[in-house]
Amino acid sequence: MNIVTVADIKRRGFAVVESALEHGPVHLMKRNRPSAVLLRPADYDRLVQLAQRNTGSASNVGLEMLLAHEPVDGGLNAGALKARLAGMHAGWNER
Repeated sequence: MNIVTVADIKRRGFAVVESALEHGPVHLMKRNRPSAVLLRPADYDRLVQLAQRNTGSASNVGLEMLLAHEPVDGGLNAGALKARLAGMHAGWNER
């Protein structure tokens, strides 16, 4: 995993992020917790195009959540994500 901390950015500037982006998506950590994932514009555009092609596909739920413009209630933690997924899938039959 490609990780950059806020402390690294404060210490070395934005160049640390640009350097890390050369190796793929960058996971930004703040106080030892995931804060954000940074992508190059081309990678983001590719995700958006993929989402548009697969709109409505059950396997695309995670990608749709990633690209949603509304904030995720409860921040970036597993509990909040599970609660949101449960709400989205309410009424679905189990297989």
